[in-house]
Amino acid sequence: MRGKPAIQAFWQGALDMGIAEAVLETVEFEEVGDAAWELGQGVLKAKDGQVLDDAKYIVLWKRENGAWKRHRDIWNSSLAAQ
Repeated sequence: MRGKPAIQAFWQGALDMGIAEAVLETVEFEEVGDAAWELGQGVLKAKDGQVLDDAKYIVLWKRENGAWKRHRDIWNSSLAAQ
């Protein structure tokens, strides 16, 4: 996905499927000059607190004009394929 409309459409689809909360936890983070990487895990929950998915993620960050910006972001479900 690229751009605000595509990202907004993706997350609207998640909301429409019943995902009400995403709890993310950074497990590792390392900065090297103007680049950094973040390794984490997360849980997607319904309104009633039911866990809908467990996930893991990696984000690559770049510093541009003094501000950190996401350069790449990928995540995968930890649940078995159905």
